[in-house]
Parts: sequence; structure tokens; C-alpha cells
Amino acid sequence: MSDIAITERQQYWLDHIQAAGDFDGTLAEYARSAGLKPKELYSWKSILGSRGLLDPPAASSPSGFVQVISRVRSSGVSLVLPNGIRLECHGELGPEQLEALVVVASRLP
Repeated sequence: MSDIAITERQQYWLDHIQAAGDFDGTLAEYARSAGLKPKELYSWKSILGSRGLLDPPAASSPSGFVQVISRVRSSGVSLVLPNGIRLECHGELGPEQLEALVVVASRLP
């Protein structure tokens, strides 16, 4: 938590939010059990969080799933020149390399 000076009112709500974190139930259930309006508690949680007064949320527990990120494959290109020569590239070529290939291939009979 941050060392930011806070008002008594902010401290009051901060204490409730921290107690709700230790409560065995939802934030709304805690609010009702403490005689508070759930909407107010959610609102103060948002306010205090945006001011950096709340601890960052704990890392979520592993779900057993792994995030899979597929590699983006470079797209291929196929060019058929007026002289009938076909160029196919399936790797990464820069504009200069592609231009050089087209120029050379267009000179072929």
C-alpha cells in the first residue's frame, strides 16, 4: 500500500475494503453484513484504487490452462510477370529485395 496521506473518511472505507478482502464471501455480502450499501463499498473501492491506496490485486491462481500464442507466419506472395515468369516468395523480403527480383525476372526471356 502507498504512504499517501488520507482523510478519516477514506480510512473508514479503506478499513472496510480490507476487511471485505478477509471476509469469506463477496464484497456485496460483506457490505450487507456490516450494514453498508454494496454500491457505496464498490464505489469507494474504485475511488481508493484509482488514488493508489489499495494493494495491487494478488496474482490469480493457476487455472490449469496455458496461454498459447501462435507465431504469425509471413504471408507468401506469388507474382506472374508478363513474360510468363512466376515468382513465389514465402519468406520475408524487404521492398528493395522484392524490386530487385522483379527487375531481374522481368529481363528473362
